[in-house]
Amino acid sequence: MPSLGWALVVVCMAVGAIPALGQCAEEQKLIAADIDANDEFGRSVSVSGDTAVVGAYGHDVAGSVFGSAYVYLRSGGVWTQQHNLTALDAETGDGLGVSVSVSDETAVVGAWDDDDAGTSSGSAYVFVRAGAVWTQQQKLTASDAAAGDLFGVSVSVSGDTAVVGAYGDDDAGLVSGSAYVYVRCGEAWIQQQKLTASDGAASDFFGISVCVSGDTAVVGAELDDGAVSDSGSAYVYVRSGGVWTEQQKLTAADAAAGDQFGISVSVSEDTAAVGAVGDDSAGSFSGSAYVFVRSGGVWTQQQKLTASDAAAGDQFGVRVSVDGDTAVVGAPRDGDAGDDSGSAYVYVRSGGVWNQQPKLTASNAAADDFFGISVSVNGDTAFVGAHYNDDAGSLSGSAYAFSCGSECAPDLNRDGVADILDFGVFQSLFDDCR
Repeated sequence: MPSLGWALVVVCMAVGAIPALGQCAEEQKLIAADIDANDEFGRSVSVSGDTAVVGAYGHDVAGSVFGSAYVYLRSGGVWTQQHNLTALDAETGDGLGVSVSVSDETAVVGAWDDDDAGTSSGSAYVFVRAGAVWTQQQKLTASDAAAGDLFGVSVSVSGDTAVVGAYGDDDAGLVSGSAYVYVRCGEAWIQQQKLTASDGAASDFFGISVCVSGDTAVVGAELDDGAVSDSGSAYVYVRSGGVWTEQQKLTAADAAAGDQFGISVSVSEDTAAVGAVGDDSAGSFSGSAYVFVRSGGVWTQQQKLTASDAAAGDQFGVRVSVDGDTAVVGAPRDGDAGDDSGSAYVYVRSGGVWNQQPKLTASNAAADDFFGISVSVNGDTAFVGAHYNDDAGSLSGSAYAFSCGSECAPDLNRDGVADILDFGVFQSLFDDCR
């Protein structure tokens, strides 16, 4: 007699071919309990397992705009607010929450306008969770901090390693930029190394974006002139024996002036994604993203990603996130539900090819929400920020959680689609079900 599992496969396949991975459904819309006008909740998002962090760098307390970040925990498919992260030495205008990153029980939050070492020198804060309680573990600042560095504009954490971008640093000329690596020893974070581009120059904006995965870090330089003016680039660094060395400079195969390649970066083991918001393939600032893969220490461009419905001004690529074979790209000025309502695009890799999945939009999308201003993907979960959403007041902001993947779509032949071809594979595995 056919088993229940066999029957479920037949039922699933009866609906026709469906994506085996990447098909995302809106799980929940998040708005912090104390959010109000101009908080810009959703300006940054990061998800790791059942924990997500959402930045609100315009959040104010008693009229003072300090900024903050909110931690959410998923249980039974429901996301609930666990904690509001604020700096112990918070001051007006710090911009805490402009960037966020979470890895297991550790979160890093950027405060690019902190003034400890001069106006907008910047800082970043590390928070750790014990049980259900989050506490500030350490404040990070650059050893050579200076006014205007904007340290904290971008942050990334992976285990006991954190990287912080400072695109306003001037070591190789005005706003040439840099990034700083920190490692945790016990409960203390120590600056391990300062990263700069081997060919750094003024106005490169190196550090505008950063991402770290294990012993690999990628740093974006969106206004680098390596190919042509402001075409942009990204730099890959690898760590060995506690020392970081530049492995390769990434540029787009079809680089053009003003592409701003490097405005966003993401890396997952041997795969990196880089956004190019200024790419004009489908009109001015329609945008694109590029995927690179590493083999034998060499990175090669695997594919250029563009939206199937790309249009001028969409700003596709302003944010990217990749995890394994799934990538999410934000397009906050896409206009499906009104000007600048925004969207995000999911891509899944199969056989070395990235295929676009159903487009993500908010269930209650409205003009000027800027849905897609921030994106993050981890496993079967994606988060998308909409920092100009007005549900709790003008520019109060929101974030959306999506559950990706099909519960009953077994892609047994691994062709990226669950269809009738998988039927025979399943049958061959269970002779007693014939």
